[in-house]
Amino acid sequence: MKQAYDVVIVGSGVAGIAAANTLAGHGLEILVIDENPQAGGQILRQHCRVTDGFWEFDPRLERSGRTVSTQKIVQSLRPVPRPKGITCVHQARVLGIFPDRQLLVHVPDPLCPGSSVSGCMMEIDAGYLLLATGARERFLPFKGWTLPGVMSLGAAQILMKSSGILPARHTLIAGTSPLQTVLALEILKNKGNVTAILDENHFAKKLGLLPLLKHHGFLAGEGAMQMLSLMIRKVRFRQGVRVTEARGKNEVTAVVTADLDRKGNKIPGTSQIYSASALAVGHGFSPNIELPVQAGCALDYDADRGGWVVRVDHALETSVVKVYAAGEITGIAGAGKSFVEGKLAALSILEKLGKKTGPDRYAQKLVRMQKQQRGYASFLNQLCQVPASAYEAIDDDVLICRCEEISMGEIRKQIAKGFVTTGSLKKATRCGMGRCQGRICQPVLFDILLALTGQTPDQTGSPSFRAPVKNVPMAAFLHP
Repeated sequence: MKQAYDVVIVGSGVAGIAAANTLAGHGLEILVIDENPQAGGQILRQHCRVTDGFWEFDPRLERSGRTVSTQKIVQSLRPVPRPKGITCVHQARVLGIFPDRQLLVHVPDPLCPGSSVSGCMMEIDAGYLLLATGARERFLPFKGWTLPGVMSLGAAQILMKSSGILPARHTLIAGTSPLQTVLALEILKNKGNVTAILDENHFAKKLGLLPLLKHHGFLAGEGAMQMLSLMIRKVRFRQGVRVTEARGKNEVTAVVTADLDRKGNKIPGTSQIYSASALAVGHGFSPNIELPVQAGCALDYDADRGGWVVRVDHALETSVVKVYAAGEITGIAGAGKSFVEGKLAALSILEKLGKKTGPDRYAQKLVRMQKQQRGYASFLNQLCQVPASAYEAIDDDVLICRCEEISMGEIRKQIAKGFVTTGSLKKATRCGMGRCQGRICQPVLFDILLALTGQTPDQTGSPSFRAPVKNVPMAAFLHP
């Protein structure tokens, strides 16, 4: 690794790969950093197992100028020799971004001078910085959600994609996420069984998709085909149902549910108990904004885009000069938008460097595709949203911050004392200050604050982060 690069890309998911490929071949030194053992992010995790090469998307992917589905993204990926000028570093974590785009990076042992099992720290200067850090899942906590066997939808996917392990022989799937049907198909493909899919949304709410069929018919058709495939395989669907408790002594053995009315409130006397050895649950996604916030990038709040998102201009440049953002951190919208924005951000950087190569109409086509992707995703994000009443109803003994063991009762107590902003409540309770640094509980805490105080997002305040944004062994700082 060098100490300076023309462009540094943080994240090698769909947006990162699309950007790197667009930047390649222009005489630039490009560094791609990712904390995972291989590139691809969540969507392409199973397909990016080449360790010494790189990947590119079939150029025909954007020629249609229409919305791009996740399935097409996956099918169009192909391995290629690593382009000249591109350096990839995996299992490396960016811990902080300082003035003039200086990055503090924790790199793995093989890249450290000498030997160190804890890795070591490096400072890297970026001429231009592109942040493509992706998203995380959102959750609605319930009693027993910390039991072994209860996991996110994404975690269940990772088990199968990375390790070839089923969550369990029989898995119950719940929540509000469109990922539910995708996960169910993957479980069946890997010869597992899906006990049932419990969707909190009623069918009537999904009818809001109809006006979007004019421009996104094939995406809706893709979802319909997934549903049909599951129905043919006799997977049980229930709609308007929420998980209220996971039971078990050392692991989950049963799941309790309740029916919901049209406003998302539990209907008394409708409890049902499911036998389950695994529960996969999720409520949509939230952008990974730690590094943009730490770098000083301005945020906007938009519930239809996943909550707090990085503010960017038409060129995808953030409020910090020469720092760009692409993919889910500018708004949750899936792989298609990430692909388009990765390309757009790279084209913007090339133009700033005086290396513009294509006609304006190409970039204009990408912008149209970006808008189309956003329109469809807005509806899906609305489906994922949980009503405030659901957060108000969380029992006092339910843990919200697993790392610091902070309960809902403690959070209620501190809010009643007047700690009603994100920052003050975090300091009063230590919620989000544990080992995972709020990766799971930080979006939950924000939603609880909105629900219990009735404040606006701006009154509640955006989250703040300091370097190091992730845990790192102290020994890594001491290594020469």
